[in-house]
Amino acid sequence: MKLQRRSVLLAALATPAIARAQAWPAQTIRLIHGYDAGSNPDTIARHLSGPLTETLGQQIVIEPRPGAAERLAATQVARMKPDGYSLYLMTGGQAVVSATDRTLSYDLLRDFEFISIVTRFPFVFTVAPDSRFKTVQAYVDEAKRSPGTLTYGTSGVGSTLHMAVELVLAKTGAKLTHVPYKGGLGQPYNDLVGGRLDMHVITFSNAQPFLKSGKLRAIAVTSKERHPGFPDVPTLAETLVPDYDVVSWLGFTSPAGLPPAVCNRLHEAFKQAMARPEIKSKLEELGNDTRVSTPAEFRARVEADMARWRPLAHVVSQS
Repeated sequence: MKLQRRSVLLAALATPAIARAQAWPAQTIRLIHGYDAGSNPDTIARHLSGPLTETLGQQIVIEPRPGAAERLAATQVARMKPDGYSLYLMTGGQAVVSATDRTLSYDLLRDFEFISIVTRFPFVFTVAPDSRFKTVQAYVDEAKRSPGTLTYGTSGVGSTLHMAVELVLAKTGAKLTHVPYKGGLGQPYNDLVGGRLDMHVITFSNAQPFLKSGKLRAIAVTSKERHPGFPDVPTLAETLVPDYDVVSWLGFTSPAGLPPAVCNRLHEAFKQAMARPEIKSKLEELGNDTRVSTPAEFRARVEADMARWRPLAHVVSQS
């Protein structure tokens, strides 16, 4: 009888939570990301907001919260209620930050619910059109001959772009000087063409207009395979570091504790949005590989990325 009463009590306590999950969504959903307006995460969020609004029946409001290599956005989201009304479009950079920064106020694997990865994308090493470096091999060879004299730029210390180069340096023994920038390609571009920066690492979505117009030249891509949009650009794996493969991702998360029914509905909404031919085509034009993961696959990817970047934590602490 005691067991029976306990079961009835547990069922009664669970009923309100189940009812709330079934009624979701009943209000506007906030989609937060940690980068500037016009960035790759912001662009993808805006492309997906329309289809998600149609599927879920509630407006998706995008809230950029840039700063500190995504730390600000993650810190705020980790403190929010896990009710499905606050979502976080996380990038692979968050796994890098969590693997290399021991001062974070949040725990990536404990404080977030992983719903689905939606895109994967490589980075591209770019130089000025008139740069003397015609290949990434020539660039690294000179870096070995003159340690620390050549420069490279990224979006910030501890970013995946930063670690992508540091992994090359760890494999080749070359030494470069890192120049971190804040937001946009304007200043790095001016420094490249002005001869104040030797190489810059960016996403293809940001690089495409400059590459297609001839304002920048690509010397290497970080994925194991060549990029379909730029098939003439060699990979680092084929030219410099065998088996080199650095591909980042964008995925939807929420604060930990999201009701399973809400998580399942969100996952299905992402699948439907990504299956739309116009969405798939547009995101692929921006350099993204569009594939929806399961929550378990997403968590496994985060764990694997953290394990990969943890040995380079000393690079961040010394920067």
